[in-house]
Amino acid sequence: MGDRTERLAPGDLARWLESRIESLSERWAAAIRNQGAGSGAPVHHVVEDFTKHLVRFLPWMLGPYRETVEPLWIRASELFGSVAARRGLAAGEVIEEFQILRELVIRDLYRDPPLGGRLPLSLREILRLNRGIDRGVTHASVGHTDAMFFQFFEPDGALTGENLLLEVLEQVRLNAEELDSVVGHARAVEYAG
Repeated sequence: MGDRTERLAPGDLARWLESRIESLSERWAAAIRNQGAGSGAPVHHVVEDFTKHLVRFLPWMLGPYRETVEPLWIRASELFGSVAARRGLAAGEVIEEFQILRELVIRDLYRDPPLGGRLPLSLREILRLNRGIDRGVTHASVGHTDAMFFQFFEPDGALTGENLLLEVLEQVRLNAEELDSVVGHARAVEYAG
């Protein structure tokens, strides 16, 4: 019988999250799409890119690289909120969209826990993950508020222009490249050690 103080290691939870990136991002994008706010084919494409990009952060918010990825997470979350404003969403709606991610993660944790539930989840790591998602919610709200302010100075604040869509996708791509750089470095250090 195992030691009762043994808990799931942060690396185990991170690997579990990493194995669910595709599933979580697809379900998150589908839930946003089903809400119907700010819809249309180009917008759905942007939302799908965002959800996949944001979910990719989750495993990295648990280990030693969380302080390195946090500024990228905050920037991506703010951009998500800004785009939500341009999609015509109210402040509460962008918060609800982001909260869907938390709900999906919690459901998966209980439906199919890491390591088949053989070890208890570490409350510390669950709180750390929850805190990271909270920061995402907060900064999505900040991005939404900023976008609403600046829309007063723009003739058309809706996310319809092809140039705006391309700019948003470019910002997501640049943020993803920075995350890939951190992830690549982390994996190189892990394999070297």
